[in-house]
Amino acid sequence: MQKIDTDWFKDTMDAQHLSVRGLARLMKLDHGAVSRMLNGHRKMQMDEASAIANFLSVPVKEVLKHAGVAVDLDGEPTRILLASTINAKGHIQRITEPLPLPQSIIDRAQAAVAKYDGQIMAAQIRAHEGPLTALDDAVVLFKHTNTVDPAALGVLSVCRSYGGDQIIAKIISARKTGEARVTTIDGKNREFELHTATPILAILP
Repeated sequence: MQKIDTDWFKDTMDAQHLSVRGLARLMKLDHGAVSRMLNGHRKMQMDEASAIANFLSVPVKEVLKHAGVAVDLDGEPTRILLASTINAKGHIQRITEPLPLPQSIIDRAQAAVAKYDGQIMAAQIRAHEGPLTALDDAVVLFKHTNTVDPAALGVLSVCRSYGGDQIIAKIISARKTGEARVTTIDGKNREFELHTATPILAILP
């Protein structure tokens, strides 16, 4: 369920004597679909946020903020989404539906990645044992990539194999053909068929 400030939408409409049915007519949607969206049971789309902003006579960034979508200073949805989790063994697992980060994390994340261009991804460490225990609940930031970034060599990186497996590891060496040697999060060296790699930009405890 999407985190949404349902009371804000209700109070804003009540203050202007507006209704969900009126909003549904404007958006040419079923009343039930709009109700589910405002209750967080259906994800709000960007074009829907714009229509709601016009209906309520408020900035789009206000709608996005109360819909649980973090926004940057220009009022656009943040380019940092929580897309994965990292388990105790350093394996990365994608979340079915990426989630917005809490604003407090967004503020720290923006400062950490301000100099980087492109899509920034986030993964949350969930480790109750092993070498990542001290970082349990921390957020790891990295760039989206479809290549092996040369900057990933020799540093802790997000590594993806040709089979789709993703892990956190330090790349010791890599060939253009994909054969690589990495050090995994438990300190062991292993061979890895490297398809893409991107360095970790920041870890926010």
